[in-house]
Formats: sequence, structure tokens, C-alpha cells
Amino acid sequence: MTSETTLRAAPQSEAVELARRLAARTMRTWSLIECEEQVTAIVAELVANAVRHAGTVLELRLQRRPGAVRVEVRDRASAMPQMTVPAPLDESRRGLFIVDRFASDWGAIPVTGGKVVWAEVAT
Repeated sequence: MTSETTLRAAPQSEAVELARRLAARTMRTWSLIECEEQVTAIVAELVANAVRHAGTVLELRLQRRPGAVRVEVRDRASAMPQMTVPAPLDESRRGLFIVDRFASDWGAIPVTGGKVVWAEVAT
């Protein structure tokens, strides 16, 4: 069973909350409430990174796949993300560290006109 939902958004901070609400609603619609916290955290971090670092129109795609939920955020910047391990008192630079903790796998793929950063949560 494959289902998907998408959201296109301008690179504004409001996109993070819109994306988070869509992810939570989608997990409930798909009866995957046990994954809601992980998926919404990943969505919030990836969208926030796209807003902060790419500053371009972005597209969020959630896909339900056998055994996993895949989160993809596409933007129009070519710079690939790099995970840093934050110091205990760092208030920023935690995004991909959080994604890495919640996702069963994640990565980034260069695509024509930008990149896709993706993460999967096992169901």
C-alpha cells in the first residue's frame, strides 16, 4: 500500500508549522499514530533547514511505503546538508542530529535544480 501527500511552501518560518500539522494529520489518517512524534520531528527539522539554509520554495512529500514512512523535502539550493554533532549547550545546529536519531535511514540526493533531503521512519 503506497499513499502520499505533498505540501508546497514559501521559505518562511510559517512553513514549519504548516508542515508539522500536515505530518501529524497524515499519520493519524494513515493510522500510524505510533510514528507521529518521529515523523513530525523530522518534518519540522527538514523544513526548517530548507527555510533557513536554502531560502527557496520547498516541497514536502510524505509517502507511506511497506514498512516505512518516507519524508522528502526538496528545495532549489545545491548545497548538500552536513550533520554536525552539537555541543550540549548549542541552541542551533541540531537539525540533522535530531533527524539521525529519529530516522531509520536518511540522506540527500542532488536533483536537477536543487536537492532532496529524505528520511525514513520504520513502521
